[in-house]
Amino acid sequence: MRIVTLNTWKNEGQYERRLALMAKGLGELAPDVVCLQECFQADGFDTARHLADALRLDAAVAAARHKLRAHQGRRIESASGLAILRRNGALASGRLALPSDPADGERIGQWADVAPGLRVLNLHLTHLRGPQASSLRAAQLARALAAARRPGAGLIVAGDLNAPADAPDLAQIAAALDLAAAPTLQGERDGHPAYPKAIDHLALVDQGGWAIKRRFRALDTPDVEGWHPSDHAAVVADLERR
Repeated sequence: MRIVTLNTWKNEGQYERRLALMAKGLGELAPDVVCLQECFQADGFDTARHLADALRLDAAVAAARHKLRAHQGRRIESASGLAILRRNGALASGRLALPSDPADGERIGQWADVAPGLRVLNLHLTHLRGPQASSLRAAQLARALAAARRPGAGLIVAGDLNAPADAPDLAQIAAALDLAAAPTLQGERDGHPAYPKAIDHLALVDQGGWAIKRRFRALDTPDVEGWHPSDHAAVVADLERR
């Protein structure tokens, strides 16, 4: 089973161009499950469902962070939430309310059972910085894990966790993280200076009879004009049953 996580960068940059690049790059990976964050959703625009249609996958969408955003020269009501795309549907899925800070806004988690005995937990933890933000990320992760874990089942934590693998924020899942992972923020043109460590992760925190065979970065090559599919690279994990 191949699982991919990608922060889609809302509607920033050249949105329609990037949608095409995301669809192409994800299609080449041929994933069974895709976890998306910052999924732009507004009247006539829906990142998650567009990608689901392009990849011929089913979509479970959890809209969040509703606000006015600038898009194509006007301000429109929109959401920036989470989505899990999966082949042949999911056994079940749900949404989790997470602790939040008024300076950051609503944060949620999302889970889906993507195979018998395997659950995926899709997260986008707070982007705030400083000691209080570190504690908030740890609390968000703890709440999500407590709600998503099932005795004897495998659990994959996927998403933009906004912290590197060696940060105390992620200590609860540190043993399952890839300390040598390549950085995932990319492209100064895309609005970010290079960050030296990965903040997007795929981790098998409860094995439940599963194992990760391979884990790698993808969607990290710009097009001819220097645009990446997103300001984050994707992370890919190939799983097998033991």
